[in-house]
Amino acid sequence: TTNWTTIFAGSHARPVPLPTYAFQHKHYWLTPIERPAAVADAEFWDAVDSGDVDTLAGSLGVATTALEPVLPGLTSWRARNRDSSTVDDWAYRIEWEPIAAPTGELSGTWLVVSPARLAKDQTVLGVLNTLTAWGASPRLVHSAEEFTGPGPDAVLSLLAWDDRATGTGTTSHGVTATVALVQAAERLGWTAPLWCVTRGAVAVREPSEVTSEFQPQVWGTGIVLSLDLPETWGGLIDLPTNPDVTDLDRLCAVLTNADHEDQTAVRASIVFARRMRRQAITSAPAWRPSGTVLVTGGTGGLGGYVGRWAAEQGAEHVVLLSRQGQDAPGADTLAEEIVGAGARCSVVACDVTDRDAVAAVLAELPGAEPLSVVHAAGVALPSKPLAELNEEEFTAIGRAKVAGAQALDELLTGREVDAFVLFSSGAAAWGSGGQSAYAAGNAYLDGLAQRRAARGLPATAVAWGAWGGGIGTIDEVMGEQWRRAGLLTMNPRLATLALAHAVGSGAATTVVADIDWARFAPAYALARPRPLLAALPEVTEILGSDDSAEDTGTAELAARLVGLAPTEQEHLLSERIQVEAAAVLGLADAAATGDRAFREIGFDSLTAVELRNRLNAATGQRLPATLVFDHPTPSVLARHLRTLLAASSEASAAPVDSVEAVLAELDRWEAAIPTLPTEQMDRSHLAARLQRLGTRVGELVAAGDSAADLSVTEQLDDAGAEDVFAFIDREFGDE
Repeated sequence: TTNWTTIFAGSHARPVPLPTYAFQHKHYWLTPIERPAAVADAEFWDAVDSGDVDTLAGSLGVATTALEPVLPGLTSWRARNRDSSTVDDWAYRIEWEPIAAPTGELSGTWLVVSPARLAKDQTVLGVLNTLTAWGASPRLVHSAEEFTGPGPDAVLSLLAWDDRATGTGTTSHGVTATVALVQAAERLGWTAPLWCVTRGAVAVREPSEVTSEFQPQVWGTGIVLSLDLPETWGGLIDLPTNPDVTDLDRLCAVLTNADHEDQTAVRASIVFARRMRRQAITSAPAWRPSGTVLVTGGTGGLGGYVGRWAAEQGAEHVVLLSRQGQDAPGADTLAEEIVGAGARCSVVACDVTDRDAVAAVLAELPGAEPLSVVHAAGVALPSKPLAELNEEEFTAIGRAKVAGAQALDELLTGREVDAFVLFSSGAAAWGSGGQSAYAAGNAYLDGLAQRRAARGLPATAVAWGAWGGGIGTIDEVMGEQWRRAGLLTMNPRLATLALAHAVGSGAATTVVADIDWARFAPAYALARPRPLLAALPEVTEILGSDDSAEDTGTAELAARLVGLAPTEQEHLLSERIQVEAAAVLGLADAAATGDRAFREIGFDSLTAVELRNRLNAATGQRLPATLVFDHPTPSVLARHLRTLLAASSEASAAPVDSVEAVLAELDRWEAAIPTLPTEQMDRSHLAARLQRLGTRVGELVAAGDSAADLSVTEQLDDAGAEDVFAFIDREFGDE
C-alpha cells in the first residue's frame, strides 16, 4: 500500500479532484513532483509523519527502544506545526496605510446628494464650498430624480449621514437612500462615477473611531458595487464624525482619483488607504471555551462544527439556537456527537431576530458559569444585482445577522462574557459579486465588533472565506465553482483552530480565507485597479506579470484578424472562444465544447465571469459579465465580438488618403505578424492574402489607366506559398 502522505510530505501538494463526468480517454494524472533537493532532513520528517520508528532510529543511529517513548510526542508536535503554518497562510488583517494626498483638480458638474434634513448642515455646506474651490461646479439635491438634463460628470453621496434607524431597526434611512441612489443612477443610465462619503464608519487607528451603527453597511455595499459596477463606481471615503476644513480639503484630493484609491479614510488631515495584509495569527494564544457556549445558527453547517469543537475543547454546556430547534435536519445526531465529546447539549428553537425570544433563552442560562457567544446565524443567498432588489429585500437579506447581533449585544451588556464572536464574511472584506445586501449585513458585524471593543467589551468578528466539510457548508459542486474563482474551501478542523487564535489575539476584526491568488487576483483586478491588495507582495507580482501576457494575447488575436473577410473573422473568433471555454471548464480539448450552448456544457455565473475575463484580455474589450448568457453559443458570441471589434477599428482608423498612409498601415501589419506563435503561422493563408492584395493593387492601377508595370501582380497571380515568400525575400530582403 502506498503511503501518499509520506510521499508528498513537505511538498505543498494539494489533492486535485478528478472530473465528475465519464473519462474520455485522456490522461488526468498529475505530473511527477520534483522533491526539493535541498531538504536534507526530509527523510527524518517523513519518518516522523508516518510514525516509522525503525527508519527514524536508523537515520539517527540510536536504538529503537530509545525513540518509542518520544515518537508520539514528536509526531504530534510536527502535526501541530504543520496546522499552524496552514492557518497562518489563511490569516489576514485589514489595515489603514497613510498615503500622500493625491494631487489633481476637479471639474464639471458634481451632483451632491444629501439627506433633506441636512440641507443646511454646516458640513454639507462645507463640502459644497470645498468642491467649488477645487474647480468643480457642485449642485445640491436630495434625490437623483431632482436632477434634470444631461447626466452629471460625477456624483457625491452624503446620504449615509442620515443615521436614523428604519422601521425594522436593522438599517438606517441613510443606507436605504444610498441604495436607492445607486439604483436610480443605473436606471437613468448615468456613466458618471458615484462616490459615497461616510462619517465614523471605519476604525483606522482606534476602535472608538467607529461612531456610527449603520454606516459600515454602506462600506459593505460599496465594496461589492466596485465588482458589480466597475465602470461607474467611484469609491468610499470615510471622514471623522466632525470633519474640519482640512479634512474636507483632503476629501476633494481623493475625489480627483489621481491614484485610483477607492477605499480611503481621512483622519487628522491625513489620507489613509485600506489594505489587506497577512498576519501570523497562531503567534497569539488560543482561546479555549469553558462553561456555556451559545451558538446561533447552531444546527447549521458552521454552527454545528463550532458546537462540536467547543465540546472537544472543554465547554461544559453547548446551547444550539436555530429556528427549527430539534426539528432541524440532523439536530439529534449533532447533539449526540456533542454529548459524546463530553458536554451537555441543548438544542433550542429560537428566532434570533426576536429580541424577546433571545432574552428568554439567556435568562435560562446560569449566571455563575462562564458564557461565550458565537453568532453564526445567517447565510449568503444566491447572487442578485442591487438593481433587482427592493428596499424590503435588501433589508431582509442581512436581518438575521444584524438583528441577532443587536439583541445579543444589548442583552449581554453588563453581564460577564468570556468571548463574543461574530461570523462575518469575505463579502464585506474584499467583496462578492451580486452580494451587496449580504455584505452590508456582515459589515454591520465588523462595525459592531469595533464599537464593543471601544467600550472595553470582548468582541471578535471573523470575515470568513469558504468552509468545506459538506455538512451545510460548501458542497463539492459549489466548492469547485469557488476553486475556479480562486477561493478554496477550508478544512473545518483548521478553521476552528483559526477561530481560537483569532479570539485569543484580542483583535476586533480578522480575515480568514484560503485564497489562491494566482487565480483570484487577475480576475479580481481585471476591471479596475484594486489597491486593497497592494500590500500583498505575491499579488503585486502576479498582477505585474499578467499585464504583458494580456497585451501579447490581444496583439496576437488582432494580428490574426487583420485582412480576413467577416465570415473568416467569425470562424476564427468562434474557435478562440471554444478554446477559452474549454480552459475555463477544465477540458483538455476545445472540440469537447463545440458550438453548443454555454449553459448546456456547464457554464454558470462564476465560469461565465471567468470566460468574460479571458475574452476581455484577448480582445482588449470591456465585456459584460452576462456575455455568455446574452450570446448563448460560441458562433453567436463570435458574431457579436466581430461587430464590436469592427466598430472599435472603424472608430480608431484614420483616413487613408496617400501612399504614405498605406505604407504606414502595412508597417503596422508587418509589426503584428511576428507576435504570432510559430505553430499558428499559416504561410499558405498569408500567401493567399498577399496574392489578393497584389491583384487588387493591379486592378486599381489598371482602372486608372496607369502605365505602371503590372509585373508584380502577374508574378503573384499563379504563385504558390513558397514562391510568394521567396519573392518577398528577393524584393525586400535587403531593405
